[in-house]
Amino acid sequence: MMLPIFHLRRVLPESWRSRLRFIVPLLPKHWFYLTNDRRFWWFTGEAEEMQNRAYLVRYDLQEGCFMETYLNDQIGADGARYFGPAACLVVHGSEIIRFDCLENAFGHYHVATPYPYGIRKGLVGEIKLPEKTVEEQIERAIFELQGNSGYYVQTHPRRKVRNTRLDEQRLAAVCAEMKSKMLEDVKPSPSRSG
Repeated sequence: MMLPIFHLRRVLPESWRSRLRFIVPLLPKHWFYLTNDRRFWWFTGEAEEMQNRAYLVRYDLQEGCFMETYLNDQIGADGARYFGPAACLVVHGSEIIRFDCLENAFGHYHVATPYPYGIRKGLVGEIKLPEKTVEEQIERAIFELQGNSGYYVQTHPRRKVRNTRLDEQRLAAVCAEMKSKMLEDVKPSPSRSG
């Protein structure tokens, strides 16, 4: 998910960018949900950080539904390095849930759900994962995607997403593939060390 301020910077003309610090606090929080909706990328363009995701693999589930896994390697605003795999579920252009399995117990996930935050009160930010190691976080992410993705799909604010039923057998097969790929991504390799 990109931050709302980056989304607005890409959409608004250059002359408006200095005014963003005054405009952003006045916008309704539920508008920021749209920054996570891939249906609008035809208008806003794909975010640069989304285009440059390392080791991106897309797994098709069924028509309009897919899962992605890629490698996060970022430097945060506090100067800390965030490194680890990520997995997300996308249904009809909406990111439903995304797990960021990061080193040093920084692992968290984002979910589009109507309560307690959801579309009326803004998208859920980072929900910390209690697991400390990246491998444990990957196990948790796969468990949640395989076992609870149906719940997150059925509680989504969009009707088209809510009415979607995921094929459980295909979901289990994709989750197994994703787990092995994510575990492979966190193993140190000579090309990444250094």
